[in-house]
Amino acid sequence: CRVVEASTLQQERLQAIAEKRKRQTEIENKRRQLEDDRRQLQHLKSKALRERWLLEGAPASASEEEEAMKKQMQEDEVKTKELEETIQRLEKELETLENSSSVASTKENLVEAAAKEEKAEAVPNVQKSPLGTVKADKRVSSSPLKAVEGSDMMKAAMYSVEITVEKDRVTGETKVLSSTTMLPQNHCVQGVKVYEDELKVVHAVTAEDGALQNGAHPLSSSEVDELLHKADEATLSEAAGRQTPAKAGQGGGSAPGSQKPTPRREITGLQAK
Repeated sequence: CRVVEASTLQQERLQAIAEKRKRQTEIENKRRQLEDDRRQLQHLKSKALRERWLLEGAPASASEEEEAMKKQMQEDEVKTKELEETIQRLEKELETLENSSSVASTKENLVEAAAKEEKAEAVPNVQKSPLGTVKADKRVSSSPLKAVEGSDMMKAAMYSVEITVEKDRVTGETKVLSSTTMLPQNHCVQGVKVYEDELKVVHAVTAEDGALQNGAHPLSSSEVDELLHKADEATLSEAAGRQTPAKAGQGGGSAPGSQKPTPRREITGLQAK
């Protein structure tokens, strides 16, 4: 539908431009004709004054010349009236054409404005394409990369870190739930790239239900560093929770397998934007 509307606007714009050029040509022709008629009218008026002056000063014996001069003056008067009527008609036609040209220019401007507005609306529509629904958690995968000097190619990542975070919809805080380090060949990165530099690249990966976090936005360097720092703290907390302290010299104690691990601690403080 938008393609048809854009094509229609383009046709209207081209038609308005053609009409404007046609009217401008007519206006220029009318102006030239009007100037020629005005010069001719001025010439006839000057000629009539000169002939009238000669007629008044001519001797009475030159009757034939006087009659011929009077006849010429009458013909010039008829031409003068015709020219005056033609000039008045041309002036009205010129005024009408100028008004029409002004209307055509206004129409062309409106069509151009509509075309620009249509083009401006098309860009946000592309940018607003849905990335996914809002979910409680998302995964961010950070894969360190090293730039090859003098080339845009990137060397293979040494390792990948998958960080599971959860966003509080009320407070807006993001909690780091877990952090897992893995080899890059065991982890296929998918999702939207939100950060990249010479050492690492970060992707916003789909949540557990397959939906991508709505409104995934680029992260700054400080946000990435803070996220990785919190992930390291979460990893250390999980490792400390899994350790079972040895109790030497105590009998009748519970079996090692019966002791429950310390619950996983949530790391807060990363504000999502």
